[in-house]
Amino acid sequence: MDVEITVKVGGQLVKRHVQAVDGTLEQMEEAIHALSRRVAAEALQASVDRIAAPRPLFRKTAGNGGTGATGRARSSDSRGR
Repeated sequence: MDVEITVKVGGQLVKRHVQAVDGTLEQMEEAIHALSRRVAAEALQASVDRIAAPRPLFRKTAGNGGTGATGRARSSDSRGR
């Protein structure tokens, strides 16, 4: 018996796998379960690979370890410290 597993993400084909399985019902069930786990792992990795790299959460730090905004805020402080 041929087993076909097709995975689509966002309408786009990510993974399609066809494999022949035979044996007892228990052996076929185990083979199909193992196949589905393997294809799911491959499809998940392919989906993760398609995601763009995330933007950095914070601004780059200045040479003194602070951010540029922190230094400007202190220099414009009107209390004269």
